[in-house]
Amino acid sequence: MICFKPALAGLLLFAGMTHAQGIESMSVSPDGQTVLISAANRVVYTVGADTLEVSSRRYIPEMVRQIIHSDDGALVYLRDEEEQLIAYNSADMAQVWRIEGADEVVYDGVNGVLAVLDEHWKDDSIRLVAADTGNQMTRVALGKIKSDMLALGPDAKSALILTQSSKSDVETSQEQPADLNKLQKAEFKQKTDGYVSTVITVDFDLGEFTTSESHYRVSYPHQVRMMGDKMMVLRSNIDSALVGADGSAKLIDLGEDYFNAAMVDNAGKTFVLTNGVDLRFVPVDGGSAEGLLTAQRLPGGPAEWVTATAEGKDGTLYFGTNASRLFKVSADRGSVQAVAVY
Repeated sequence: MICFKPALAGLLLFAGMTHAQGIESMSVSPDGQTVLISAANRVVYTVGADTLEVSSRRYIPEMVRQIIHSDDGALVYLRDEEEQLIAYNSADMAQVWRIEGADEVVYDGVNGVLAVLDEHWKDDSIRLVAADTGNQMTRVALGKIKSDMLALGPDAKSALILTQSSKSDVETSQEQPADLNKLQKAEFKQKTDGYVSTVITVDFDLGEFTTSESHYRVSYPHQVRMMGDKMMVLRSNIDSALVGADGSAKLIDLGEDYFNAAMVDNAGKTFVLTNGVDLRFVPVDGGSAEGLLTAQRLPGGPAEWVTATAEGKDGTLYFGTNASRLFKVSADRGSVQAVAVY
């Protein structure tokens, strides 16, 4: 079943505003009733999950790159392009606290903390702050690194960070064997391209970190999370991987060479890959058939692709696009609704 429901009249006019209002980030409230959406026009929209209608609009001076709801729904955290992390009261959007230097943020609702990676111009660090007050609980200085990949351990006592790559003499150029499949070719290139990265393991209790060199290198991930004791890095190419604290890395076979966005659901059972308005659902264990849903394309509109994803507690999926449309996929993956958000 494929449904199409314009939120308001004027969809065709809206189709021409893709660059001005493309969706940047989304978060679903814990009760599943609302979806908060930030767009490139610096507006945060509140959308009803049932009606998919916009109920409020709030202008934010700095572009919001990330939205997170607290597990109890009392607070909403916004990380903006100026590396500010601001907590708001979700009831009235009154500011509760603010911290600076938030380049990457991971939330752990079970332990009530936020891990904040601060890439300062002199000394980078990672902090744990209390989610309710913003007070710093611990800070570990890391020296000078460059990274956009951070995963927090399940007990919030450790974290894994994957740095950007650098040239290395450890890897030497080799002739590629002729009988490799696509995934094997990608793995071979990772091991012989002359570039390496570093896996940083942070121990918050000790206030220390250790490092391991890795042949795996990648930039601009779509999703980073812990999967067991490894960091899962999902990318829009054939170089997604599971990375260990020891620097080991195993590429993940997602069955496609290229897509616009990639995520794994909260249950860790299904990869979701998007290409334009096509949404593919790939079992992580490969034990069952893939699913495919296609949202209705904009009539006469420009090329459209997914730029943000979010999942509700009940498994309902939401996708935001560069054309500022919102796709809602039911928890049973049986239908998709598409609306314009403006």
